[in-house]
Amino acid sequence: MRIGIFGGTFDPIHVGHMIIGEQVMDELGLDQVIFVPGGIPPHKEASSVRASAEDRLALVEAAVAGNERFSVDRVEIDTGRAMHSVETVRILKERSPEHEWFFVTGADEVSNLLTWKEPDRLLEQAVMVAATRPGYDLSKLDHLESGLQNFDRIFPVECSRVDISATGIRRRMLQGKTVRYLVPEAVREMIEEKGLYRGDEKRNEGEPLKEEIS
Repeated sequence: MRIGIFGGTFDPIHVGHMIIGEQVMDELGLDQVIFVPGGIPPHKEASSVRASAEDRLALVEAAVAGNERFSVDRVEIDTGRAMHSVETVRILKERSPEHEWFFVTGADEVSNLLTWKEPDRLLEQAVMVAATRPGYDLSKLDHLESGLQNFDRIFPVECSRVDISATGIRRRMLQGKTVRYLVPEAVREMIEEKGLYRGDEKRNEGEPLKEEIS
């Protein structure tokens, strides 16, 4: 089987994530995409994550429930510590070494791959799928060739452009605005039921929300 790993903070998961998962799966003929919510992000302050790991996991589970080829794994949450992608992929691959593995992330993140932990080791374990928007300048990835032995394991996939971000969703929630159709309906209902992202005490008055991809 060909399996995709789609990691992220998912704070919250939104339709942009779902579109990337579906279109990458279709383009590469993947049998399954596993969404892996991060517990403690290694590259950002833990305080920048607005919902708890368990709440974010529940939102992802609600989002993927209607797609039999989407699943969720709590491997990063259960470790109780920050995990790098190379560790996540190693664990999942060790569970099922017979599968062919793909690691899905945005092209902008891939452009910073040289700053990741053991990037060549990561590329040995899984093909890196760089999800791009239409018109994305792929020359932004050219500088990686001289720094990576496994540069040929990076595969760009163009996905539909959807200008939705978790930051923007949280901002709308703080302003009391609707997020209907920006997130899966089951996710919207769960956010409402749990009272997430409203009156966020972690955000000081006037402090801008930090931008992030996932």
